[in-house]
Amino acid sequence: MNLIRQRVQFDKKFLDPDAIKTVKKINKSGYEAYLVGGCIRDLLLGYEPKDFDIATNATPEQIKELFKRSRIIGRRFKLVHVMFSARKFIEVATFRSSKSNKTSTKGMVLRDNYYGSLKDDVLRRDFTVNCLYFDIKKSEVIDYVDGLNDLKELKINMIGNPSERFEEDPVRMIRAVRFKVKLKATIDSNLYNIIVKNAYLISNVPPARLYEEVIKLFHNENSIEVFSELSNLGILKYLFSQTQEDSFIAAYLVNTSERIKIGSSVSPVFLFAVFLWSAQNNCFNELKKKKMTRAELMIMASEKVIKKQVQQVMMPRWLSARVKDIWLMQHRLENYNSKKSKDLISNPRFRMAYDFFLLRSRSIDKQLRVKAEYWTNIQK
Repeated sequence: MNLIRQRVQFDKKFLDPDAIKTVKKINKSGYEAYLVGGCIRDLLLGYEPKDFDIATNATPEQIKELFKRSRIIGRRFKLVHVMFSARKFIEVATFRSSKSNKTSTKGMVLRDNYYGSLKDDVLRRDFTVNCLYFDIKKSEVIDYVDGLNDLKELKINMIGNPSERFEEDPVRMIRAVRFKVKLKATIDSNLYNIIVKNAYLISNVPPARLYEEVIKLFHNENSIEVFSELSNLGILKYLFSQTQEDSFIAAYLVNTSERIKIGSSVSPVFLFAVFLWSAQNNCFNELKKKKMTRAELMIMASEKVIKKQVQQVMMPRWLSARVKDIWLMQHRLENYNSKKSKDLISNPRFRMAYDFFLLRSRSIDKQLRVKAEYWTNIQK
């Protein structure tokens, strides 16, 4: 590894004062500490980082002693969250070592709590553009892996052997897609082929862990590009095996990105409801032979589709319940009764079901437009 130190003066308005205070306090206590990862990558590209992470040679227990308002989290790898408010924390990680990591029979790292030096930590990170450390005392970016050059050329390169690194943690393939799209970068051709070959490893990741990763993938300004890239690489089927690209999904992804651009809220409920809508309809049609009411068939189809989905990506119970509500209300919106309209509007799930219905009318079923217009007008 060749060490490069590059002096940089970042715009102070983009630096988080709480992160700077945290680094300074750790340094003052005699430990090494650096800003690291995505925040440095984004600062170098001129973006305002969303999160600031810190890497240090202090152990989680030592960090906990330094900061009264902090907590140790994680089993796979212990981290410390230094709290600044009910919603804000700075994440502090101890330099990791690659020795004696506990792995599963499939090669996934289950425990990674062996600590090391800054050089050791470099080798445990995933992509070169995320492996940049910032020394606030010297205002220098520390680069051991040619990450500065890859960032300049907007290339996604893996640190170490890609096949081995994906075995250790298959989520890295998902992260590669996210960074490629976010940075408008290219994935190294060799790395691209290895991702295609190893996409099946995603099925080894616990569904609960993939829930947060899916939200990050699709709740951004470039979600349609993310969907396309996941599909091309063969990753999508290990996240949403029941989902096929159609005009409804495309319309949703564009709509989501536009809402994020203007600062409007987005919900994971909508994401799962849209992605699984076609599968729910197909399942409903298959179950029609059973002698049951429409409502019973809808509930059965919904539960069957959701049960299959949570084997890949977890859906919290509150989320799956709201997804079912949206689906069940579509029939009532399609076959409205003016006398009962006010009752439906008063339903706490109406607005979300209406937005879903409106998107359907504009993308996959234009015959619904008159009905959508009725619900739009009656709300006024």
